Amino acid sequence: MNDVLDQVIAPGADLIERVDAALMAHGIPTDHPVTGLMRRVGALPADVLSAATGWRPTALRATASDLRRTAAGYERQRDLIAAPAPWEGAAGEEFAAHRAALVAFIGETGEPTEASLAGRLRATGDYLDDVAEWMERARRNLAHAVAEALGSAEAVALHAGGDALAAATIAARVLTAASEVYADGDDLTRRWAGRLDQIGYRPPATIAPSSGAIRLSG
Repeated sequence: MNDVLDQVIAPGADLIERVDAALMAHGIPTDHPVTGLMRRVGALPADVLSAATGWRPTALRATASDLRRTAAGYERQRDLIAAPAPWEGAAGEEFAAHRAALVAFIGETGEPTEASLAGRLRATGDYLDDVAEWMERARRNLAHAVAEALGSAEAVALHAGGDALAAATIAARVLTAASEVYADGDDLTRRWAGRLDQIGYRPPATIAPSSGAIRLSG
């Protein structure tokens, strides 16, 4: 499904490429704000626009849904494993200990935490949804900046004669939006820092060696 960036990309890309070409050919006007923005973003406007056109939030949302379905599948298996087996003796105790450890790893019945396998899968899905929302905001904000540039007097001046000041002004408009996008992305990264680190299965504590005998209760 197309969004506003898809709608302005064709004329927008042509204009922004003209902006980059003018900046490369004529340089940046002295003390223009675009200088600081270029340092902050670390890219020219055409590079920013090219990167944003490749961001497809729909694919991330689909993956998030797949992760939640996988988590639900693990939870169904957990419920099967959690049912006590009618075994007694040392081997039965050992099996019960491994069963309890595996159930805890997958996630206890109820709402699992991010520290469990199912909980971590769901949290990863939530993270992907957050990234998808960030991409949507980013694409929308950049599209608005490009649309404003397309209708500006600077765009007319740039088409008329490759005016360096007009190019710098348009570049500043696009890179300001890009700077806000990057700051938003940094906030998202900080919110999720450490929450999706790899977790491992912890086997139960050592149990006395089994004689191998298993007695069925009941």
